[in-house]
Amino acid sequence: MLKTLSKWFLRILVGLIVLTVAVLFWYKGAIKGIYGANTEVADHTAFARPTEFVAVTNVHVLAPDGQTMLPNRTVVIDEGKIISVSDAAEVPTNAKEIDGQGKYLIPGLVDSHMHLHRSPNDLLLYVANGITHIRDLGGYAENLELREEIEQGRVGPRMFVASPPINTKGFIEGTIFEFLTFHKTARDVEQANEMVKEFVDQGYDAIKTYHLDMPSYRSVNKLAAELGVSTVGHFPLSMELSELKITQQREVAHLEEIISVLIREFGSINKNGSDNFFKHVEARSDEIIDDLLAKDMTVNSVLLYMENIHDQFSDIESKLKTIPLEYANPALVEGTKLIPGYRIGWLPGFNQFEAVSDPSDAEYKEYDIYWRAREKAHHILLKAMIKRNVKIVAGSDSGGFLVVPGFALHKELQSLNQGGMSTAQTLATATKNPAVLMNSDAGSVEAGRRADLLLLNKNPLTDIKNTQAIDTVILKGRVFDRQALDAMLKAVKDANQRSRKVNIDDYLNG
Repeated sequence: MLKTLSKWFLRILVGLIVLTVAVLFWYKGAIKGIYGANTEVADHTAFARPTEFVAVTNVHVLAPDGQTMLPNRTVVIDEGKIISVSDAAEVPTNAKEIDGQGKYLIPGLVDSHMHLHRSPNDLLLYVANGITHIRDLGGYAENLELREEIEQGRVGPRMFVASPPINTKGFIEGTIFEFLTFHKTARDVEQANEMVKEFVDQGYDAIKTYHLDMPSYRSVNKLAAELGVSTVGHFPLSMELSELKITQQREVAHLEEIISVLIREFGSINKNGSDNFFKHVEARSDEIIDDLLAKDMTVNSVLLYMENIHDQFSDIESKLKTIPLEYANPALVEGTKLIPGYRIGWLPGFNQFEAVSDPSDAEYKEYDIYWRAREKAHHILLKAMIKRNVKIVAGSDSGGFLVVPGFALHKELQSLNQGGMSTAQTLATATKNPAVLMNSDAGSVEAGRRADLLLLNKNPLTDIKNTQAIDTVILKGRVFDRQALDAMLKAVKDANQRSRKVNIDDYLNG
């Protein structure tokens, strides 16, 4: 009898283990699907172009200082490089001429904070929107392969790929978390350091920090600096802003990192009052900025993402109608409810920022006050940073909630402009500033620079919205006219539609 019970117990145990493993693998596959792994991939080879010998004539060119447009210039491009920028009207023999009369030539744009996830179609969206360089801040290993493919000629923006985010977690929690996500977890300082060495050996462009404990955070930054690799990312959940005086972190992933610590310092916004919170932000700004400047730290803006949150909270249906939803990866838009109580997706019922209580309820009012205050705090800190010339780069955090790849960077620039930057300062956050940060050979229209350029029909120095008036994109000397760019957009839109499981017609703005 005892042997029989033991056999049955063993069988049940084995069955439960097999079932658990099966569920975990299913869950892992489902998460990959959410981030776009099962979406049809548009044929990028249809847009392949050779590098050309090109002369853009009679064009206004953004001056190297980014402050003015130089009229009647001829820009000659060969073998993917800018050969000359002059006021000579003569076109070299055999050069393909692009008439720039009445047009404006600027460097290609850079989205300094984005996430490709598992959505290679987004590469076409970036190019079609004039973005010639992207910085994936916390990338999948597969993105290293995509980076190489693009360098070898695949149509897509140049890629800067940060490592998978490093967290500190215990063994069991960390093992499960790492299995289900692309994040990496370290149990202690030694393991965190080993990850840094491994990522450097694999060729990542930077180390992404996430929720590390303080000893690991400091050690990771120190080791990365010794190895000649920058760090970028989130602050530890327990970090005090006084750490900025000594940190070796070179780049803050978004303005929100600082605001989050300020909220923790201040306490409950609802209990202590929004106005008092704003005074706290203003009072702390100068010391924070002193430390950022002393450590030569760069801050990613990611302002649009924060501005979107309250709109999603208060009226998700209306907000969805204001974005080009048809171009976002449908799997990410549609979302799923894999974990009870945890929502991931953009549509109503799946969006984690969507209000779950009635406007008359106390809970709704508390969140309404919180999200409004958090957004305003970003603008207060941003204005203080602009006044004191903190290094800021424009990052959209595309792939996040309601942030559509490619399109969102233009909206981010508009938010920065409305937040207090001049048009020239704003344009620099997506051209010159990230080029300096990455030591890139692009970022300005000068001889010897990589020919990543954007030809516009309107002057972006008179209105930053004119970055959207795209006539032609030149990507390392390859020319994509408006017809080609429109075809890219259509290819992605069609692939998304064929992969779509939920009808989104009610949210399209025509």
